[in-house]
Amino acid sequence: MSTPTITSLAFLTPGNFADNDPYTGLEETLQLFEYGERLGYDGAWIRQRHLEHGVGSAAVFLAAAGQRTERVELGTAVIPIGYENPFRLAEDLALADVLSRGRLQVGFSTGMPHAELLGDLVYDGDWRGFDLSYGRIARLVDHLRGDYLGGPDTVIHSPGNVQRPRLQPHNPGLVQRIWYGGGSLGSVRWAAENGLSLLSGNIVSGEDTDDFTTAQANLLTEYRRTLGDARRAARVALGRVIVPFDSAEGPPGPATATTRPVGTRAP
Repeated sequence: MSTPTITSLAFLTPGNFADNDPYTGLEETLQLFEYGERLGYDGAWIRQRHLEHGVGSAAVFLAAAGQRTERVELGTAVIPIGYENPFRLAEDLALADVLSRGRLQVGFSTGMPHAELLGDLVYDGDWRGFDLSYGRIARLVDHLRGDYLGGPDTVIHSPGNVQRPRLQPHNPGLVQRIWYGGGSLGSVRWAAENGLSLLSGNIVSGEDTDDFTTAQANLLTEYRRTLGDARRAARVALGRVIVPFDSAEGPPGPATATTRPVGTRAP
């Protein structure tokens, strides 16, 4: 595999807050995004988690961040698709992307953490038979493409307007900025086959090796191989945790959230 080159540098934060004062932590995270833009970072990314002291709706948070920044890419790594309705989430992401003037980078993972606690609260009926994996992400991506619903003569009426129905706002650029958090050879193949960019962090499957560096390199090689001629249309981001243990001082201003640099490499 040829040596990849880093083309952008971003940071990822969970957006932590205190149980008795969520506003302060979330406001400080928004300020961190502003500060990162001033420092010259190319991207600012938020995690999405449920039942934790962190951001439970990346689309809502990034809509707010889009109004506080002007240039930096706004990403989420990752949205667990098992909690989401593909059509409704696609609407929220499209709206947030338009408000940010096309700066969203949206990452997904499969499954539903804490499923036994939340499954019955999220879904009506037996959710255990639902597709909470790749197919659910594929449905969301299809919605973002903006295909019309119904037949060629199907229209909807609203005050002062008659139009063919499709997801609104229609924003065809967002579908080119969808990422998948892949940790196994099978998952990176699926991401490549579906034209998604790849997120890779410090949790990967050690298939045929116990060495992390070798395992991650194998994932990148398989992703590039599967992409084939479409390689230049996709991006790869590698996440690394950096913890200072020396006398390094924190940056001026509010920046209390833990951050993780994410380097985006050309595949």
